[in-house]
Amino acid sequence: MPGTRPGMTNREVIMRFAVSIALAAALLAASPAVAQTFAPAEERQEDYPEGAGREQTFYACIACHGFKIVAQQGQTRQQWGDTLDWMTQKHGMPPIDGDLRKTVLDYLETAFPPRTAPGGWKNPFGGR
Repeated sequence: MPGTRPGMTNREVIMRFAVSIALAAALLAASPAVAQTFAPAEERQEDYPEGAGREQTFYACIACHGFKIVAQQGQTRQQWGDTLDWMTQKHGMPPIDGDLRKTVLDYLETAFPPRTAPGGWKNPFGGR
């Protein structure tokens, strides 16, 4: 058996094999393809803010990833547009153009605007 040496006990061989399986499982679990899996059935568009374009935006996004990742963001319209462009360029997402792009950006801008800290920005190094 590969990875064994003469004189190894059966227990040592089994332990080495078990460690190899555990490492392979850990690597597989850490791979991007596995890390980004999600169950679309667990997400429903009704769980997100109502508004024009919710359905189109929901289905445009869950084609590649869970919508929860979208809902966690808070961006300006320009940032949302840059994000769409980045996903098209870097991840091979089909471009969202024309009326659909406007609809998606309208919804994202309204439903998930930039977030600000309560009371506005505070210098973390300033006095209390």
